[in-house]
Amino acid sequence: MKRANACRIVVMGVSVLLVALALAGCAKKKKVATESESAGNPLDAKNLGGAPAQGVVRRGAQRQVNQQMLRSIGQYYALFQTENGRVPRDLPEFLAYVKSDPNARAAKVPQTLESGWVVMVFSPAPSGEKVLAYEKEAFQMFQNRLVLFGDGNSVKLMTEPEFQAALKAP
Repeated sequence: MKRANACRIVVMGVSVLLVALALAGCAKKKKVATESESAGNPLDAKNLGGAPAQGVVRRGAQRQVNQQMLRSIGQYYALFQTENGRVPRDLPEFLAYVKSDPNARAAKVPQTLESGWVVMVFSPAPSGEKVLAYEKEAFQMFQNRLVLFGDGNSVKLMTEPEFQAALKAP
């Protein structure tokens, strides 16, 4: 009998404790943003450009967005050439042309060119096998970067030695 009463008291005590904890609730901890969370979605256009992501998975996602942006730059380069009968002389001239197109502004092409993460080569006039634009910084883990060629559509991932050879090609 004493043992049964002792068990009831313990069970009731535990029950009261659990009910008290449930009613009190738990204080919510503030979530501290980690580096990967603060970087945001790498496929989002607002995270376009800048230094290459340092994780392989993030770089893979970033690469898809950056490739498309380089192709967009190539298309606007080809449009400039078609409309004006010549290639742009320098970045300010090309940038003024791109800023005049509302679709380019919506696609963030001017912001990309102004940010400096893409370097354009204006002389000599690029052909299909010559470098037109490239990522300023190489991906450190594999020492490679995205390169846009003069046809305005070909974007290739090149290692640093391949890139330097393509940049010096006649």
